Amino acid sequence: MKQTKKVGVPDAMGEDAKVQERLERLRAEYARLNEQRIATDRDRKNLEEQLRGLRQKAEQEYGTSDVGELRDLLEKRRKENEQMVSQYEEHIREIKEKLQEIENPESQEG
Repeated sequence: MKQTKKVGVPDAMGEDAKVQERLERLRAEYARLNEQRIATDRDRKNLEEQLRGLRQKAEQEYGTSDVGELRDLLEKRRKENEQMVSQYEEHIREIKEKLQEIENPESQEG
């Protein structure tokens, strides 16, 4: 009986193992990406809910949720605050002057 040599069978087994390893790596990567997708979707939903809440709060407090209008309103309020601080500073200066006049009446006489 003549023995036949099985050519290529060990190579095919090695190739099958390599394919199986690749498949397992791909499955693991898919699972990781799927978990990442789920987390990203959850985060997106949370952020959308926060945004809705912030828009609603802005509408209630400022009458608008438009970013441009809110920026304009902020700039207007900053200018108003700056003006009020300047007025307050002037008021304090006047108080100091009057206090100085009261404490040193002789310096006012010519």
